[in-house]
Amino acid sequence: MRLRVAGLWRHPRSKMYWFRMGVPERYRERVGKREWKETLGTADLVEARSLHARKLHEVQELMRTLDAGEAIAVDDQADKIVADGFDALARANVRAHEIAADYDLARGLDHVCFTMLQMMGFRARLDWGGSYASKAQDDMLGEADEDIWPIEQPDAAGAFPTFAHRDAVAMNIELFENNPLFRGAAFREVARAHLSARDWKAAEFEAQIVAQAAGVVLRPKGPLFEAVAERILRRLAEHRFGHWPTGVQNVLQPMMTAMATHLPAPTIVDQDAPAHTLSDALAAWKKRKGIDPALPNKTADEWQSALDRFRELAGTEDVAAITGEMVETFLEDVAQLPYRPKKVIGSLPLRQQIAAAHAAKLPTLGPSTVGKHLAAIRSLLATAVRKKWIPFNPAAGLSVEGAKHTGTERDHFSDEDMRRIYTAPLMTDPDACSDTMFWILLLAPFHGSRPGEHCKLKPHEVIREDDEWVMRFRSDRKRQSSAEGPEKRPRRQKTGQSVRDVPIHWIVVESGFLDWVALQIERGEQWVFSDLTADKYGDRYKYLSREINDAIRALGIDDPDKSFYSTRHNFKREGRRRRVSEHDLDQMAGMPRSTSAGNTGRVRRSTR
Repeated sequence: MRLRVAGLWRHPRSKMYWFRMGVPERYRERVGKREWKETLGTADLVEARSLHARKLHEVQELMRTLDAGEAIAVDDQADKIVADGFDALARANVRAHEIAADYDLARGLDHVCFTMLQMMGFRARLDWGGSYASKAQDDMLGEADEDIWPIEQPDAAGAFPTFAHRDAVAMNIELFENNPLFRGAAFREVARAHLSARDWKAAEFEAQIVAQAAGVVLRPKGPLFEAVAERILRRLAEHRFGHWPTGVQNVLQPMMTAMATHLPAPTIVDQDAPAHTLSDALAAWKKRKGIDPALPNKTADEWQSALDRFRELAGTEDVAAITGEMVETFLEDVAQLPYRPKKVIGSLPLRQQIAAAHAAKLPTLGPSTVGKHLAAIRSLLATAVRKKWIPFNPAAGLSVEGAKHTGTERDHFSDEDMRRIYTAPLMTDPDACSDTMFWILLLAPFHGSRPGEHCKLKPHEVIREDDEWVMRFRSDRKRQSSAEGPEKRPRRQKTGQSVRDVPIHWIVVESGFLDWVALQIERGEQWVFSDLTADKYGDRYKYLSREINDAIRALGIDDPDKSFYSTRHNFKREGRRRRVSEHDLDQMAGMPRSTSAGNTGRVRRSTR
């Protein structure tokens, strides 16, 4: 459902405030207008906001009433499409077999349902990968290429998230589908699982076939598609085949009962419970995560920002009113917002920001940022499901193309780039930059560490073990009570692999880094680089990062895919040149291991 934001508009002459909101296209014919526009009868901003909220509530109630009426119409239309479609497919099948005198409409319907169930079971096993996919391909095509299927992985969001459920399905297909008496019985359980999980996308192919047979063009999303898919899955899950023998229920019931143990328990939603909002979900999410309300939290702030934008762009934050289509529309709108707009544009309502971005051809938000908005809304709706405020998550299964981090977003510096940086005055003139900036520039390429990790290093974490000097990157177990402000929050490393010991390169040692650490200890400093200022989230590298990247740009390295973080890619690239194992390179850099875990502990390597 595409809702236009309700704006608080002030007449330039009378100075009176007005309620204005574009009527979503789906309601225009029924309400007879393209815009709701009504004076609030006041020039007082505080009073106008209160009246505006009241009017917005009235409009939302009207749209809910219209939606309720539409839902009834959608149900009737879906019933007709499915009935007509199955009937047309069955009749077509009978005509194809008219040479057989006993081939009637019931047998035609059996053939249609079995074909759909067989294809649904085939696709499900292909999605699971590994041996499941190979066996499915062998059953359907008579051959399988096992090398193309990845190792099977659990899918927490699917209808078959556990290997136990998949094994049971595969075993029952082997037992029942190879026996002509019981064909279709095991495949029925696949449809039943999709129905229980409300996985309408799993029946998208069948929905299109049925709709086409009924003479209807069906969009692969929206209320009508979901209603058609639900009815198809239910029909397939409940179909009784004519070739099944008398008393078949005595054989099938134990199998059906065993399979039902793998299905998710139905979520019961209290219809009389008070309405809940995304704000309620955010509060519950913070409580579950144990977020300290006394300290700013970056993720919580990002979630709040996404929530605020959703409320303004979608016109509601009532979790019961949010649909998958509404979330998709929200993501499309977010993708059109300007990227880092000037204050004069950034202070406008979001719809006006979008219009300004189009008019001035401003750069807009990238896929990763849009992806964060989706992650926020999906997480909050998941919390609402967990609290049993809604029966399912309408944002589940949605994705933003290009949003997923692949680890290759930053390009490495070329050899010429590195020469330009490390022969510049930054590294040769003591007055060209601060001591901290000099050491951060020198440390990064030799160790592959994140620059921010060096900024969180404490003097006592630079130690000598055996014959090597190492840096110990650690997290804090509790808040540092002796510090104040953002510095008081405990340090956190990005991943579990980030907590590690890294040998210090001999060039860094001979450059005097240990003397610098000793000086900081003598001064009684808490940090190896004590002149850095943390932002409100405790990030000690943020401001220095801007300074370093500005300095790199000033040297003529202006490729947008390169930043000082690119030194991590240079480290991996140079390590491969020197035939250092991927395992050691990953462990040095604190990256997820690219090989199976066999070697553990601190990496030791020759540094000469």
